[in-house]
Amino acid sequence: MLQPTPNHQTPPTHLLGVLRTLWQWRRPIVLTTLAGAVLAVVISLLLPVYYTGFTSFVAISPEQISIESTFGTSTNRIQFYGTGDDIDRLLSIAESNELVDFMVDTFKLYGVYGIDSTSLKGPVKVAQKFRSYYEVERSPRDILELTVEDRNPVRAAAMATAARRHIDALNLSLIRATHRRNADGLAQEVGQSEQQLAELSTRLSELRRTSGVYSTEAQSEALSTLSGQLDQQLALTEARLEAFRERGVRDSINRLSVNLIGLQRSRAALDEQLQKYNGSVSQIASLEEERLQANESLTENRLRLQQYQTILNGERRTLEVIEEAQVPLVKSSPVRWLIVSIATTVTFFFAVIGVLLLDTGRRYDWTSITR
Repeated sequence: MLQPTPNHQTPPTHLLGVLRTLWQWRRPIVLTTLAGAVLAVVISLLLPVYYTGFTSFVAISPEQISIESTFGTSTNRIQFYGTGDDIDRLLSIAESNELVDFMVDTFKLYGVYGIDSTSLKGPVKVAQKFRSYYEVERSPRDILELTVEDRNPVRAAAMATAARRHIDALNLSLIRATHRRNADGLAQEVGQSEQQLAELSTRLSELRRTSGVYSTEAQSEALSTLSGQLDQQLALTEARLEAFRERGVRDSINRLSVNLIGLQRSRAALDEQLQKYNGSVSQIASLEEERLQANESLTENRLRLQQYQTILNGERRTLEVIEEAQVPLVKSSPVRWLIVSIATTVTFFFAVIGVLLLDTGRRYDWTSITR
C-alpha cells in the first residue's frame, strides 16, 4: 500500500467533516444567501439618494487685514497664509452652534428633515440631523474641505457655499472685534488729547494776555533793539545836557532836562516790560513745546484711527477659496453594490455558522444531558 507523500498529505478529519456538513446543507445555505441578497437589493433600492456639495479653502493670516499690511507701515515680511492656530480657529467656527443655527434658519431644515420645530427636542434633533450630513476636515496640506449631503443636489451645493461664507464672516467678525476695541480705545485717547490741547491753548492765551508776550522771538528782538536805542539816547542826552550846563545855556538845559526825564521814564517802563517778559517767556516756551507735542500726538492718533475705520468698513476676507461648490451630478450615497455585497457576505457567513451549529447539536443526545 502506497504511503502519502509529504506534499500530498490527507486533510484532517475535522476539516473533512466541516466540508461534508456544508455540502449536505448546500441548498439551504444557497437559498438563505440568495434571500439575503434579494432583501439587500430591495432595501438598497428603497434608500433615499443623497448628493454631496463640496468646497475647499485655506486660511488667510490675520496679518493680511492689519493696519501694517494694508497701509504698508511694517518693515517685516507679512505672512500670507494662516498658521495652525488660524486653521484651528476656522475649524472651531465650522463646528460651532452658531453656524448650525444659521444653516437651519437659512435653509429651513426643520421642514427639509421633517422635524417638528415646536417640540421640546426639535432644536436638538435638527442640529444632530444636520451634523450627520455636514463635515469639515483638514487635509495633510492644511486645506479645509467642507462637505454637505442633501437629497437635492442644488441645495447641497448652496448649503456648502453658504456654510463656507458664514465661516468667513464669523472669523472676520472675531478679528474685527479686536480691531474695534483698539479703535474705541484710540478714539477715547483722541478725545482726551483734544481736551488736553484745548486746555493748553487756553492757558497759553491767558498767559500771553497777562504778560503781553505774543511772539517770543519777535518781541525779544524788538525789546532788545529798543533797549539799545534808549540807552544810546539817554547817553547822548546826558552828554549834551552836561555840555550845555558848562556853557550856561538855560533854554537848552531845560529842554534837554525834559527829554532826559522822558527817556528815563521810557527806560523804566521798558525795564518793567523786560522784567515781565523774562518772567513769562520760559512758561510760554514750555507751554508752546507741550502744545506742539500734544498736537503731533493727536495728529498721529487721528491718522491711526482713520486707518482702523478704513479696515473696519472695507470688504475683507479671512480665507481663500480653492474650489467653489458645484452642483453635483452624481449621487454620493447610497452605494448599492457595496450594500448588496456586504449583506450577501454577512448572510452567507451566518448561514454557514448556523448550519455548523445545527449539525453539531444533532450529534448529542440532549435528552440524556438534560436529565
